[in-house]
Amino acid sequence: MYELEKWVWTEADFAQMGWHDATIYAVQFGKDISFDIDYIFEWVQADKDDFFSFYIAPVTLIFSEPRSIVFNVNFRFGQQLEIEGIHRRITDAGLTEWCLETHQGDIIIITDSFQQIIRCPPTLQIGQQIMLEERGESSFSRVPDAAFVASEEVRGLKEADFALRQKAAELRQQQRRLEILREQRSAGALAVKPYLLAKRGVEQRIRELRDELRAANEYL
Repeated sequence: MYELEKWVWTEADFAQMGWHDATIYAVQFGKDISFDIDYIFEWVQADKDDFFSFYIAPVTLIFSEPRSIVFNVNFRFGQQLEIEGIHRRITDAGLTEWCLETHQGDIIIITDSFQQIIRCPPTLQIGQQIMLEERGESSFSRVPDAAFVASEEVRGLKEADFALRQKAAELRQQQRRLEILREQRSAGALAVKPYLLAKRGVEQRIRELRDELRAANEYL
């Protein structure tokens, strides 16, 4: 489990925060402007042959009582709006400007402060978004649900996904092992018989993993 430092973050925490690849699901206008996003707390990779996983939480990012908002974003409906980063600067007039740089353009907000409210505890995900079955519909809630627990169905789906990922990671490891065996044999560091025996075992495991992954993809 990810150890969450706190449930509410503000502009005072800006230096230690990062929104790279955070997905924006919805925007709400009112006295404040609020964003429903997936916030990535940590990238996880067990070793160089493994894939990245991500600790992510759904959050409500609120810019309080903005003086102005400028949207310079060009994207098609149905596309995902992802944040590249958020930048802060002080204008010539002494105002605080926040620039939400996305892959499709910029959103510029002038206001003094923001709050980011973590709505649920961060959970481990295969991709850079929370799976929809776990996330549910968009929300702008400002009340953290510290006791949130994913349903049994969601846990089962995630276990199946991670099991496939584990097989894919093992396949990469076995392919790398086969390369090392060939390098050792070419360098004369491995005799013929041990090389052939080891090579046969690795190639067999590669075939098994490929068959299992192929069967799983056909089933899905």
